[in-house]
Parts: sequence; structure tokens; C-alpha cells
Amino acid sequence: MPRTTENTGEGRGSGHKGPAKGFAFGVASVTQALHGASFPISKEDLIREHGKEEVHWTKDSSARLGDILQDVDQDEFLSVADVASAVSEAHREEAGDEESE
Repeated sequence: MPRTTENTGEGRGSGHKGPAKGFAFGVASVTQALHGASFPISKEDLIREHGKEEVHWTKDSSARLGDILQDVDQDEFLSVADVASAVSEAHREEAGDEESE
């Protein structure tokens, strides 16, 4: 069985599992940026409330959550997983568009 380690992260409180804020990349960083969001939530409200949060796509590449959400077609999100799925799909579509050029 894999061993799980605890990492409190920044401002997460005791018992948070996973990488500390700033050490997650891609969709994991998106979920960290959504910490404290209440669902369901509209894309407009999510951008207003959390849009300035920095998302780290790779070690050397980051963007604000609001900029990332602009590329998402969905207007309402029911959960963090819903946002992560929509962002992941938009990112795949964008990567596919770049490859076809």
C-alpha cells in the first residue's frame, strides 16, 4: 500500500494532504487556487472572487486563474472537480489547436 505523507501547506491547517501551495502544477494548482470557493458558482463570480490567484502550469509557467477561466466554455460550476475538468478540457483543446498549426 502506498504511503501517504501529510503536508500542511500554506494557510491550509493541519491535516491537508498534498503539496504545499506553490509546489503543485497544472490542474492540482487550479484546485489549490479554488481553496475557500463555495459551490455552485458562476464563472463570473469565480473570476471575481478567485481570478487573481496564481496557477502554476509548470515550474516555469504560471497564469492567473481568471485568465485561464476565460478559455473555459462552461458558465456554471458545481464543484472544484467540475472546474478542474473544464480547465483540463480547455487546456487539451488549446494544446491540440497549437499542434495542428
